[in-house]
Amino acid sequence: MKISKKRPHDEKPVFWKRIARLLLIILIVIPLILVLILCSLSLINPPFSFQIAKSFISHGNINHEWIDYEELPDGLVLSHLATQDEFFCTHWGFGLNSSRDSNRKKPTTLTQKAVRSLFLGSADQNLRRVLETPLGLLAEIFWSKKRILEFYLNYVKTGTSIFGVAAASQTILDKNIENLTLEESALLTVMLEAPNDFDPFDLPPELKLRIEWIVEKIEAIKADGKADCLIGK
Repeated sequence: MKISKKRPHDEKPVFWKRIARLLLIILIVIPLILVLILCSLSLINPPFSFQIAKSFISHGNINHEWIDYEELPDGLVLSHLATQDEFFCTHWGFGLNSSRDSNRKKPTTLTQKAVRSLFLGSADQNLRRVLETPLGLLAEIFWSKKRILEFYLNYVKTGTSIFGVAAASQTILDKNIENLTLEESALLTVMLEAPNDFDPFDLPPELKLRIEWIVEKIEAIKADGKADCLIGK
């Protein structure tokens, strides 16, 4: 009686099967899950971001208030374009002309900052560099420009355990964000750059000049049509 034996080269190594499964997950499953998340977030307002969750675990007290894009004053929206991403309406999540991150040499767009605040938080800097550009591109595909800015302005960290411009307006200016004037919107934008360093009601001359510059820059952005995707013509 003959007993047939499979030769070693006829057997597919288990190791390579595991590698194939891992590649399948990386190349298909994970991107599919990410796309589903981005699609759902185009309609659903998440109650918190990665950074908010981490801050809550660390400090246990969060000051955050969601505000819909329609309730944001145009002046505040345009102030962020003027100071951080003048070409927001025309780029696809990354651009050489955007503002430069204080901790990095390469430009950072508002889209990248939005996905960083929502998904990456204070993750390792090198990891953020790798992920925020492709995440920003996907955000540009699945979200409108208004939605991207809505996420950024609602989840940006504006102080210790303070998140979003609505909470910042109440904390810094003691005023509801819907009632901000153009000059107050520019003031809040300036204050968010260093919320604990200055008294908003006793600003040094250089910051007053910066506010005047922002107001002038806003008018130039509107005249050039660079804000049409956000406020219309």
